[in-house]
Amino acid sequence: MADLTLDGAMLIYRTPYHPALVAALKAAIPAAERRWDPARKAWLVAPSHGPALARITRQYLGQDVQVPLPVVAATPLETRFLDVRYLGTTKDRGDGGDRTAFAWIGGEWAAVFPEKVLRQWFGEEDLAPAGQAVPPPPQDTTLYAVLGIARGVDPDAVRKAYRRLARQWHPDVCREPGAHEMFIRVQRAYEVLGDAGKRARYDAGLALAAAAEDTRRRTREFAEQSAARWAALLADAVNGYRAPLRCGWLLAEGREVLGRFVVEKIVAWEDIVNEAGKVLVASWPAGSESPEERWVWV
Repeated sequence: MADLTLDGAMLIYRTPYHPALVAALKAAIPAAERRWDPARKAWLVAPSHGPALARITRQYLGQDVQVPLPVVAATPLETRFLDVRYLGTTKDRGDGGDRTAFAWIGGEWAAVFPEKVLRQWFGEEDLAPAGQAVPPPPQDTTLYAVLGIARGVDPDAVRKAYRRLARQWHPDVCREPGAHEMFIRVQRAYEVLGDAGKRARYDAGLALAAAAEDTRRRTREFAEQSAARWAALLADAVNGYRAPLRCGWLLAEGREVLGRFVVEKIVAWEDIVNEAGKVLVASWPAGSESPEERWVWV
């Protein structure tokens, strides 16, 4: 028998296990507004989705459930400091919305980052229009986006970004699948942007690219993208967006939903540095139940 009750600002939804019902629930309710609670063996759902739960229960279990009437109050926008120890790859949560990544904070998945928010922070805001499930062709990703920097930054900022990402993705440190390919992408980008002459020509190519498809082709050729980088970008289109950084101290704007902080805007992102001056690098080895942390010298 299904059971639907109200507990504060959330609905508690329990049913016998039914694969089709679970699939319908995920399709009808955005990922940020539903959460499976293994301790209660129940779904926690935002109150506004009560009618959808009633409809799904009737359709798959043939049972009518009464929808509790919540006291609806707008969730306020707030700014929080987040100690992110690992940020996952974005995934399609099955609700037809933007792909999202979960962040590991305090030993649990405590924050949600929509893919659009991450792409905006790392300079790829024009590459994934709202509602688009699969990113555009990989050749549209700029070398600046690979390093997560703006086009007008000075050479010192380019070097700093390169060192930061090389430290994160070096195969000797990061044990995630695809770390080597990501490291190659970072190196290729720095080979162009770290050289004043190559960068000037690359920038000129980007400017021309805005005018016509033919100049976009020349820009792509000049970018000297390796086969490995293309493979990594194509994997991103299928498997989700992987942000250049995996951890950090973040200042973010968002809203609390079902015990998770759903980020709407990243305000700042800094490396986590310990008292000895070492920087935290995080990865999630295959088969591990938690992220692996390593402290490396800057």
